[in-house]
Amino acid sequence: MSSDALFEHFRLDLNCVRVTGENQVRVYFAQLRRALDALQGALEAATPITNAERRAVAAFLSRLRASFDALALKRFYPSPGAELKIDATDSGFFHWSELLELAADLDGRDGALAALPGAEELKRRMLDVIVRHSLHPRELQSSMLRRLYLEALDPETLFRPFVPGALEKVGGAGDASSWFWSFATYDRALNRPFVYSLYFEWEGDALAEDGEEFAEIRAAAERVAAGRVSLLAFGNRLDAAVAGLHPRILKRLVLGPYWSPAFTRNEDPLGALLESLEERLPFALRFETEILISERETRVGAGWLSKGELRQVFWIPESVELATRGVSQLERHVVLPHWLARRVQEAGLLADHRLVVIEEPPPS
Repeated sequence: MSSDALFEHFRLDLNCVRVTGENQVRVYFAQLRRALDALQGALEAATPITNAERRAVAAFLSRLRASFDALALKRFYPSPGAELKIDATDSGFFHWSELLELAADLDGRDGALAALPGAEELKRRMLDVIVRHSLHPRELQSSMLRRLYLEALDPETLFRPFVPGALEKVGGAGDASSWFWSFATYDRALNRPFVYSLYFEWEGDALAEDGEEFAEIRAAAERVAAGRVSLLAFGNRLDAAVAGLHPRILKRLVLGPYWSPAFTRNEDPLGALLESLEERLPFALRFETEILISERETRVGAGWLSKGELRQVFWIPESVELATRGVSQLERHVVLPHWLARRVQEAGLLADHRLVVIEEPPPS
C-alpha cells in the first residue's frame, strides 16, 4: 500500500497535514528531539517511581526517540506525495500511518539495502560528482540517507502501535503475588503516544512472560487501552477481563499535545501567544501523569450458587476535575525553551502546569 493510500485510509479528516520542505522537516524534528530529551530527563530526575517503572518509561521514550530519528532520515528528502504527515490539532505528533510505513520498511529492509550501493561507494560517487563535475550530489545524498534510514530500523528499538514491556516481580522476598508490568501504545484515534504502568496482585502460580496467564493479561490490556478512555474505565475493564488479576496502582503517561505555530493549530490563549512569537520558532510539549489507586475491594455477582467475584473500588477524590478524568492524582507538565517560559509566566498562562525549562545552549 502506498504512502498516499495509507494516509487516505487512516486519515482524520482535515486534522493531518504534510510537512513539506527540507527546512520545515529539520525544524520539526529538532524541536521535538529537544522536547523529548528534556522530558526524559525530567522524568528520570524528579518522578518518585520504582526502578522497574523508571526503566520501563525510559525504554519506551527511547523507542519513541528512535522512531523520530528514523523518520527524520526517511523524510529529509521526501519525494512528492511522500512527505511527513502530522496531526495538527490536539496532537502535533506524526500520523499513525507513519508507524505502518516503518513496519513495512522493516519487513523489506534486507532487500532494499542489498539494492543500494554501499556507504563507501556512495561517498566515492558524491566526491566524484562534486570535484569532477562541480554539481550538487542530491540524488546520491538521498541514497545515503535511505541507506542510513534502513540501517536504523530495528524491531527492538522502534515504537509500534502496541509495545509490551517486561514483567517484573516486586515486593519483598515473602511476597509472591505482587507484580509490575508496563506497555506503551500509539493511539490511532488521537495520534499520540501513551505509556501505562501497572502494579497488580495475581492469584495463582507465579507468572511467566511466556505463559498463557500473562498472554491473557497482555491481550486484555491491548484490547481495552485507548487514549479516549479514562484511566478509571481502563482499570475497571481490565479488572473484569482477567480473573485473578487485581490492579492496585495504575499510571498513565500522556504525551502531547506538541504545540508549534509552524506546524499545529491551537486557538486558545497559548496558541495566540505562540502565534505572536512565530518568527522565533516557539514550541511546547505537554505531558501528564495520571495515577489511579485502588481503595478497597468489593464482591459483585454473589448469589445462592456463586460467591461472585472481587472487583477493585478505585479512589477518586472529591474533585470535579479528577472525577471527570477518572483518576486519583493528576500532574501536568509542559516542556518549553527558557525564553518562552518567561513569556508564558508573564502572560499568566499554564498556571496549573509545572514548567520543564530547556536551557539555551551557551554561545559558541
